[in-house]
Amino acid sequence: MPEKHELRYRLRQGNDIKGYLRKISKTMSFYSPDSFWWSGKKIEYKEVDEWTGLKDKNAKHIYEWDIIKFKLDPDSEYLNGVVLWEAQRKVFGIKDISTDDGPFIPFYVEGLKMFNESQLQVFSYLFLNPELKEKLGVTE
Repeated sequence: MPEKHELRYRLRQGNDIKGYLRKISKTMSFYSPDSFWWSGKKIEYKEVDEWTGLKDKNAKHIYEWDIIKFKLDPDSEYLNGVVLWEAQRKVFGIKDISTDDGPFIPFYVEGLKMFNESQLQVFSYLFLNPELKEKLGVTE
């Protein structure tokens, strides 16, 4: 598992990303509208997407509900997937949506990282794709 010194969250109201939250400690939190400039000024939000602890090949933080392109092998073609939390195993991973019965691939298996940054690329969000959300049977 990644060593997290801080927790990060994407803050939303429906389909609109309102900003980001960094929790450095139990008593210290910072907010940002763009994940670049941070302050203590709170941002109004209703939904929260948790950070996986990973970044993609463009150094973009990967959050649950991201739709990403990923490679199982660095030399293979990109596949499409959705970043989801699997409650039973208590892990973040990628649900392969390239085929109807694509597998769920955890980001870590027994502490071993399954992907490096060059194998991942965020390109959309599940909350912007209600038909895919319905097909996968996921809810907020």
